[in-house]
Amino acid sequence: MILSWLRNLFHPKDTAVASFGRTDTGRVRANNEDSFAILPDRNIFMVADGMGGHNAGEVASRVAIETLIDYFSKTALQAMRGNREQIQHFLINGLRHANDEVMRLAAADPSRKGMGCTLVVVFVDGKTMHACHVGDARCYRADSNLFVQVTTDHTLLANTEAADPVSGERRKVSRHVVTRAIGFPFNEDPEYHAVSLEADDMILLCSDGLWSMVDDARLHAILLEAESPEMATDIMVREANAAGGKDNITALVVRC
Repeated sequence: MILSWLRNLFHPKDTAVASFGRTDTGRVRANNEDSFAILPDRNIFMVADGMGGHNAGEVASRVAIETLIDYFSKTALQAMRGNREQIQHFLINGLRHANDEVMRLAAADPSRKGMGCTLVVVFVDGKTMHACHVGDARCYRADSNLFVQVTTDHTLLANTEAADPVSGERRKVSRHVVTRAIGFPFNEDPEYHAVSLEADDMILLCSDGLWSMVDDARLHAILLEAESPEMATDIMVREANAAGGKDNITALVVRC
């Protein structure tokens, strides 16, 4: 009885969230290499964007997601609720574990050499969002006034812009060159962020097939106008396709 009371006192209560995810092949690609997962009993949300020939990107994103579904057990997450340091360590290790599994499969099959995926994971713990990622799959936090990109794109373009912020001219660097991804050795830890949440805040996880087709202002407007996460993802995918649908499109919306 006392132990239960102490847990309720010091551990944040689960935040009731509504969520929905949607993925689409788009109008150009032959197949969909994106994967996503929603684990409502654990408040875990994930989006992966595969890369690599011969459908290997599809394998990489699926394996990464499946590996993390097993790794992020409800028991383990429950035990560390409210402990930011433990959660950070756990999420980073989870992405490392997924990376090891994708690299192992690639090494065992020559047709899958070079396969990989970008990946973003969010764990909502009480009033805190914990985000961990590699690559340019993005996480945004939104409220009625702000739409903020929580993650940093791990791309050659982002690195060039950060290193050479010359006004006016921009070097011609492809945004598609990813500098950190699942399926390749990590030279540094996956990136982690902890962000405070308020009631009615919204979270958007997405692949670059969405954010490269629909600008931030419009994504924010959709989140504010849509009656539900399901409706928001439907509009986002539809508008990304209307803009050209040049890549696979995945949108996952969480409303706190």
